Parts: sequence; structure tokens; C-alpha cells
Amino acid sequence: MKKRKRLFDRIPRKPRFFLDAFLTLAILFVIVSAVGLPDFGDEEDHFRRLEKANLAGPSVILDRMDVQPEWPWEMGYHRLIIGDAGEEILFGISAYKRNYMILQRREKIDGLLLVPLPSNQMHGLYGSDGTGKVLPLFLFADDPAAVKAEVTLRLSDTLEIELSQVRGPDAPPEERDDCTRDGYFWFNIPLPGNHRSEKADLLGDLYETNAISRPPNLAFPARIRLYDAAGELLETREYLIRGRNQEDAPYTGNPDTTEVVQ
Repeated sequence: MKKRKRLFDRIPRKPRFFLDAFLTLAILFVIVSAVGLPDFGDEEDHFRRLEKANLAGPSVILDRMDVQPEWPWEMGYHRLIIGDAGEEILFGISAYKRNYMILQRREKIDGLLLVPLPSNQMHGLYGSDGTGKVLPLFLFADDPAAVKAEVTLRLSDTLEIELSQVRGPDAPPEERDDCTRDGYFWFNIPLPGNHRSEKADLLGDLYETNAISRPPNLAFPARIRLYDAAGELLETREYLIRGRNQEDAPYTGNPDTTEVVQ
């Protein structure tokens, strides 16, 4: 042992510093690998590998976002990647407690997809109080001329929510906000402070329609209106928000209420 120490002492100070630093980093790497913390690789590369493994994409990345403090309680993941693969939208859900990413696929219906924020199905919409919390609702529309969207969301026979948002560089500056995006519409539905109310229960059901697994057999009708940059109505569509396991089911609404403006 003394011989080793004398040998180590003979190493010049500067090389010894770099040797110490290398050994410290090596030990840290072993510890991090052992406890299974998230890797330090590019999450987009991970997303692309999942696309290939699931024969999806390659999609156009619309957004990369961290979980926001005003989103539902205990998301169970820390980052979200959104990709548009043409006929479907891909959600890359990066978990913060495990070293993996989940790929969530949702099909468009005739160029439209209206869907809430992905739910991890492990936690509810509320932790205790919904004050200051919102439930994001995303609308993906293939029509590039659509600059503004209005959504009438029916939660029940007596409860409707009106939403409005703009997207893209041609959106009027006075209507832009922190949620304005180029490739999709991002609405925020304020959550009621009383988590035991009927509205809170219905919004919780809406949230679960985009669950990672076991989405409920629930559906929520909505009317979508799309406008161009000049404010002219492009399309009115009757839509049904439903779980992934219901996407192949026929829409039972009245087709006569759907209107396309040329």
C-alpha cells in the first residue's frame, strides 16, 4: 500500500488533478447507472427510436415542452414531445422517475384531432385544490389556412365551455398569448377550485380520454369552427372527443350539421 502511495505521489500535480477528476466522474457514472436515473441522451433521439420501433413517423416535431406548474396534479412525467405524422399525432412522454419514454399515438379524423393533454392514468386530475390549475386541450388541424379556432365543448346536457385560440405567424398580434403555437391550437380549460363539483368530475373524465392505458368508454361532443387570417369561416365540424379504444367506432352525431365553406 505504501509503495502505491509513493508511486501516486510521484505523479506531477497537474496530471494528478486530471486523474482525480476522471476517477470522480467514473464513480458518479457508476452510481447514476446503478440507481436508474434518466439518461442524459437527447430525448428527441429517444423519440425517433420509438417511432422506428413502432413503425410510426417520421413525424414533424411541433413542440417540446416541460410539464407546467398549472397543469393537473402529479403528471407522472416531466417532458412532452408532440409530433405530427400526417394521419396521426404522436406524443412522446418522458417519465422523470424511470429511464424510459412512452409513445402515445392518436389518429386524426378527416384532418382534425381534438384531444386533452396525455394522462398517465396513475394519478387523478386533482391533488387537493384546483385553484390556478388548467387542463390543456390541443387541436390539430391539417388546413394550413386555419389561423383561428373556436371550440364549443359539451361536458353534459347543461354544461358547455367556449374556447378560442389562434396559431401561426399570421395570427393577429392582439389575440396571441403564451399558448400561441405555429403548428397547432392550444386551449387551457380552467379547473374549478372545488374538486368535488360536477364540472370537476366531468373534466376529470375528459382528461382520462387521452390516458396512456385503459382509457374510459366516454365521449364528449364538440363543435369546431376554423377561420382564416381574414376572419372568414373555413369550416364548422361536429366532433366527438373519445378514448383511443373508441377511435374506430362510427360517429353518431348528425352529419347534416357539418359544413365546409369554400
